[in-house]
Amino acid sequence: MRANAETEAAVLATLDRFITGYASKDEEAVMGLFPHDDDVVLYGTGADEKRLGWDELKAQLLRDFSQLESAAVTIDWISISANGPCAWFAADAIVSADVGGEKISMQTRWTVVLEEREGQWLWVQSHLSAPLFNQGEGSSFPTPIEALASAVSAERPDLRSQASPDGTVTMLFTDIENSTAMAERLGDHRWLELLREHNGITREQIGAHGCFEVKSQGDGFMIASQSARRGVQCAIDIQRAFARRNEKAAEQIRVRIGLHTGEALKDADDFFGKHVILASRIAGKAEGGEILASSLLKDVTESLGDIPFGESREAELKGLSGVYKMYIVNW
Repeated sequence: MRANAETEAAVLATLDRFITGYASKDEEAVMGLFPHDDDVVLYGTGADEKRLGWDELKAQLLRDFSQLESAAVTIDWISISANGPCAWFAADAIVSADVGGEKISMQTRWTVVLEEREGQWLWVQSHLSAPLFNQGEGSSFPTPIEALASAVSAERPDLRSQASPDGTVTMLFTDIENSTAMAERLGDHRWLELLREHNGITREQIGAHGCFEVKSQGDGFMIASQSARRGVQCAIDIQRAFARRNEKAAEQIRVRIGLHTGEALKDADDFFGKHVILASRIAGKAEGGEILASSLLKDVTESLGDIPFGESREAELKGLSGVYKMYIVNW
């Protein structure tokens, strides 16, 4: 039931109004799209973003605005349908935002149901989801490393050339500890200088170990390696390079690294749906100057005898069921 040209134009106009109003934090423009109904629904990406009623929607919008410094929405694809006074659209969108001094980019899927009332199209249901991650309560947006993992999982880059003979790929996620506070304290110009230095040091070690930069975003990197051993050695030498740099620098850069090995060639859905997310979650559990590896990666490399694993740590990882054991890599 494809919408006719008139209805399609009207629906697109409401979407443009939302995007423009959201980016400019125009509460009146955005809330004017929703009826004052008790059963109007918003489903968001956060764990607590199931909102019912106009007042709850407004509270969610104000929370978003309080966390946002700036935002932009780009529509990649959209399909608009209609049947009488009801219309709906489904869209792929990229949400780019500055949140707490961090730049994030979310690959999202968006569905909205509209009703025509007195010649005006109003949103009665809105569902925005970011595939493969679900941040905790009280946060409208993911952490930068979560957004990086989500973007990689949505893009699904071809990593066959990075796979070992048994079809596995070793993944490293890295970011800077407390980068939000650091960016706020340093200001844009000095932060960008520091970020360029950080990126240069990281990329130098990626090249030196024959690894592959899958994606970088903000201060985060996803790195792939054919060899589990080379992946761990790359992580070790990244930490050593920053330690040498920090000995002489007034501003310290403390990097967190998480590693995991997964089968990339056997099942792409499982690889991007679990293994990439697991590697990023492990990195999120690391502290500055620390390397954490999954138990599977330890099993794969331990027999070589030259990887200095330390004590283990167990934790639940957001979005993944069960308790996971991780091991510190002593560098």
